[in-house]
Amino acid sequence: MLKQEARWLGQQLETLELSQVFSLLNVGSSTQYFREVQQRWIDAELFAPLRRRGGHAIHQDLKADEGVDVVGDLMDPDCVRRLKGLGVRSVCCTSVLEHVEDREAFASRLSDLVPRGGVLMLSVPRAFPWHPDPIDTMFRPSVEELAALFPRMKKRASAVVPCGRLGDLVAQDLPGALRRLLNPGKGAGTEAPRAPLRQWLWPWLVKPFELTCVVLEHG
Repeated sequence: MLKQEARWLGQQLETLELSQVFSLLNVGSSTQYFREVQQRWIDAELFAPLRRRGGHAIHQDLKADEGVDVVGDLMDPDCVRRLKGLGVRSVCCTSVLEHVEDREAFASRLSDLVPRGGVLMLSVPRAFPWHPDPIDTMFRPSVEELAALFPRMKKRASAVVPCGRLGDLVAQDLPGALRRLLNPGKGAGTEAPRAPLRQWLWPWLVKPFELTCVVLEHG
């Protein structure tokens, strides 16, 4: 997650009633170290303010590691049942949808997790290099295209957030930048860029990154 993206999402979270975001499910959370040290702005902008308000976040990821509360795949019905049993009120899912093969099915799972009155907070790259984790489908939606994946929900807030350039990304998180931008990717369905690496990366030295961000409400 980029700093500007985290700040925009945090600002939207602040506008919500505590009853709407207690508890907030963080989908694809990664580890506590990632959120609080490697990309410390994630906790500083999103989860620390929520804790100060008396709120609570539930962190879900595929891998078992420190700071992951629920280990499982959202496409597994058992994982969804476990999450619903924890009283999830709202869901935050950042920079995940470009990494799933069946995004319509994944979007449906996200919608199912949000009860009436809750919100779904989303971000997906709009302008960003190919970055397999383990795949990148190159889904780079507009606000309208992202919101269209969730026809049962209404748009509460949206923006295409400018997030700096490649140099900013490297300065913020050198290990993560190298992993995302230089890893040739060997996951199922992953296809490396056809152009030489230097040609692929060159435009991003000057081209700004953008993230499509939306907050949807289950009315």
